Amino acid sequence: MHPIPRRALATLALGLAAPALAQPAWPSRPVRLIVPYAAGGPSDILARAVQPPLQSALGQPVVVENRPGGGAVIGTEVAARAEDGHTLLVADSPHTIIPAVQPQVPYDARADFIPVSLLGAVTMVLMVRPTLAAANLGEFLALARSRPEAVTFGSSGTGSLTHLLPEWLGMLAGARLTIVPYRGSGPALLDVVAGQIDAIFSSTLSAAAPLRDGQVRPIAVAAPTRLPALPAVATFREGGIDMVSGNWWGVLAPRSVPEAGRARLEAALTALLADPGITARFAALGIEPRPPGRAPFAALLESEFANWARVAQAAGSRAP
Repeated sequence: MHPIPRRALATLALGLAAPALAQPAWPSRPVRLIVPYAAGGPSDILARAVQPPLQSALGQPVVVENRPGGGAVIGTEVAARAEDGHTLLVADSPHTIIPAVQPQVPYDARADFIPVSLLGAVTMVLMVRPTLAAANLGEFLALARSRPEAVTFGSSGTGSLTHLLPEWLGMLAGARLTIVPYRGSGPALLDVVAGQIDAIFSSTLSAAAPLRDGQVRPIAVAAPTRLPALPAVATFREGGIDMVSGNWWGVLAPRSVPEAGRARLEAALTALLADPGITARFAALGIEPRPPGRAPFAALLESEFANWARVAQAAGSRAP
């Protein structure tokens, strides 16, 4: 047997390595943005706001696909199981709450996704019916402590942000509150306006009209500092309650999206979120900016997973 010349071996090695080196650039096909809610909601609005500039940056069509149901579980599962490497998820705060209250969901919210970038957030505000005998947080908590389970909170359902926030407030304040589930935060807010229930956690985005018309009274904001939109309303921390929380939105990538794709997405989203046109549009919607990129989003996710697991366990909250 004649030995194979070195030059032939080198040529053969290069030929074998070529398929591995010649991977197609990402994206090589249209990109799906899965929104796990119906059209017209905040997640859908944000997805459609970033779709045109993201499409331009990536050089491929970006398609927003609404997959509602199960309180975001159905759409999230679709994204988690996507194997095409070109499917993304527009997630919000319930992504970190659901594992704490529904341990049997058909995906792993932590392990199946990698953070790409936050898009923005809204601060949650404690609002009460105008006829409630409480003008500030101190008076509200005094009322709640003096009348255990008498103060009622509306929520958009078990396991929602508007459900766990009053649970958390009750724990921090030593007050027993009654949480009334509704089919969405809209009907709950309407019942606060009508005086059927006492309070709700909402945002200035969701409650813009009732706030403007004086149909609800803001008591405290769950932000580190006072909101420019509500400068007279104190933070929870000013009232002695260490509560900072909001509803956030961000883009998550299933593990089928390659690292090169995730890096390109992160760069594209960071650039478009700095665009004056996008920042102005988000501001008009009441969306507050947050640091873009993978690292800030990853840190927020870990903090949220841990906090809601702790709150849900202490409150004994589990979805039926």
